[in-house]
Amino acid sequence: MKRILIGAVAVLLLIAANGVALAQERTEVEVGAQFWFNDWTHDVPGVPSVTSDTTALFGPTIEVKFPNQVFMEGSYLVSTSDYDFPDGTRFDRQDLELSVGYMIVPGFGVLAGYKNVDMKEQFTGEKDTVYGPLIGIIGIAQVDPYLSFYGKFDYLFTKFKATGGGLPEFREDNPGWIFEFGVKFAFTREFLGTIGYKYETTEGNDSNVDDTFSGLTLGALVKF
Repeated sequence: MKRILIGAVAVLLLIAANGVALAQERTEVEVGAQFWFNDWTHDVPGVPSVTSDTTALFGPTIEVKFPNQVFMEGSYLVSTSDYDFPDGTRFDRQDLELSVGYMIVPGFGVLAGYKNVDMKEQFTGEKDTVYGPLIGIIGIAQVDPYLSFYGKFDYLFTKFKATGGGLPEFREDNPGWIFEFGVKFAFTREFLGTIGYKYETTEGNDSNVDDTFSGLTLGALVKF
């Protein structure tokens, strides 16, 4: 499976490099900011699951579309407030995601990338990291020049690492998936807005601990 992932990423990067070389006036760049209003449900086997207060992740996002149907995406979101749990624990979050993809036909594409999520507990200093490659598919339904619907599914080949907090370091495979859908609307030719819903979940292979984040997304983009 790792060889397949490495091969898929290599092929997409070669296509992307070709796209950069062929970049012309038709290359489109969308730059903006995104909010993700979400809560965190933490489920440990044998213990009742707990859910945090809702918080918002906020940060920059960019997408580059090349004339040969290659695209690149990137985002870096940070929590604007802590995830507060009933037991008094509080975590902040930093979320980096990068990917490169190819639209096989108009409205449908594939992608591969990398995701890194850092969660830090405010009182103990414990740091939890989820990191690793991903592959996915994306669908876009263009209703008219101003309105489109989108859907995206990513599978995560991620790992989990816990350090600090006075506990021994712990590592395990922690795969999962992300599903997102929504609407993009062009207010003008240069200014666009998005609204959608995002669901992200991972589960430890050894601990069977399940973590789920879900909630509304909002975005504002400028198109060049």
